[in-house]
Amino acid sequence: MRADKRKKRVLSVLLGGVMLASMMLTGCAAQDKTNTVVVQNQDTVHISMSWWGNDDRHKYTLSGLALFHDDHPEITVSHRYGIWDGYEQRNKIYMESHECADVMQINYNWLSVYSPDGKGYYDLNALSDVIDLSNFSEDDLAFGMRDGKLNALPIAYNSTAFFYNKTIYDRYGLSVPESWDDLFAAAKLMSADNIYPLGLSKKQLILSLAAWYEQTYGEPLFSDTGALQADLDQMKAMLSFYKSLISEKVIPAVDDFDATSFTAGKTAGAGCWSSEASRYCDDLDESGAEVVLGQTPGLKGADTTGWKIKPATMYAISAYTEHPVEAGELLDFLLNDPRMAKLQGTEKGVPVSKAALKTLENNHMLDDFDARAGEQLNQNKEKLGVMVPALEDADVISTFKNETDKYIYDQEDLDTCASQLVEELGSQ
Repeated sequence: MRADKRKKRVLSVLLGGVMLASMMLTGCAAQDKTNTVVVQNQDTVHISMSWWGNDDRHKYTLSGLALFHDDHPEITVSHRYGIWDGYEQRNKIYMESHECADVMQINYNWLSVYSPDGKGYYDLNALSDVIDLSNFSEDDLAFGMRDGKLNALPIAYNSTAFFYNKTIYDRYGLSVPESWDDLFAAAKLMSADNIYPLGLSKKQLILSLAAWYEQTYGEPLFSDTGALQADLDQMKAMLSFYKSLISEKVIPAVDDFDATSFTAGKTAGAGCWSSEASRYCDDLDESGAEVVLGQTPGLKGADTTGWKIKPATMYAISAYTEHPVEAGELLDFLLNDPRMAKLQGTEKGVPVSKAALKTLENNHMLDDFDARAGEQLNQNKEKLGVMVPALEDADVISTFKNETDKYIYDQEDLDTCASQLVEELGSQ
């Protein structure tokens, strides 16, 4: 084995390079945390890794890196991590300055942003003797392909999942919603008690409106190349639908909603990423409420669901890495090693890797809310379109939010708002 030969050349290794479970995780919200391992032997290979997430993700990832170091004492791994807020902006600086980590957790849309020609990340096909690609189907691999190069591998898949507090719906004699009409009907009853049938975050609102648009007009809001396909009248119709969601109290304003709104019973439903289901549902479930997974809302007679699927997150290797083989060994461990799979569980979503999935199945670790949402996603894959990067583009989301706020809060009329959006989104 390559690793065994290298171990014979190692004279001394600073143990504990990645044994950092005891380091302080508090304060990680403010900035990325880094750790530089002192390399004391010229035969020791130094690589780096970056990711974002919450404290739980940081802790189990650090524990995984410690296991990797036990297996590969000739490789030391430094790391850079933080929460999502501000991470994307910092990543842009690292990518443009070629200072990114060797192994990176990335967002799906970053492939289009940083590697439209396949040259922005390392071609993982060149590491097929190190990374076990047999754990991924051709469809899985296709998500990471750019111009014939395998730039990234999916960790898990994501789509919008709708969870409902059935206890509240039962109180009003209502079934769990299956359509937009059902949600409007529920609002007529719940609004008297200041309860909203559903809550949506900023990104889930845009995905929901895009789904309604596609259900209504039979084509996606954005083309595969990111071009806006809505004309002025269609944009006005979508904005009118959005305002009716607010004015008829189907959803609260996006700035007033988060996971705690669902837990506190301010909303009787929540739309969230399938990989974040437990974050939205665990506390409510523990409080004694009956939390159920519902269907994605639709329009009767629609030819398409309008809902999309994408990799929740992916792993990639820097195009500028000086140690691609060692980076590949780490990437393979993160995706396919059963010990890492047990540490990670479904925190990132139900794993795509066949080896990781089998580990969770064998250890009965697929019974939480994330797993339920992941199972629904897998059952409906053929009905879901592939999410285009425009739907997650930070500029698109910001533009949409800023303009629609003016209309929702009566600072701008419908015609003006629709014209602005068609012009601004059409030029991005």
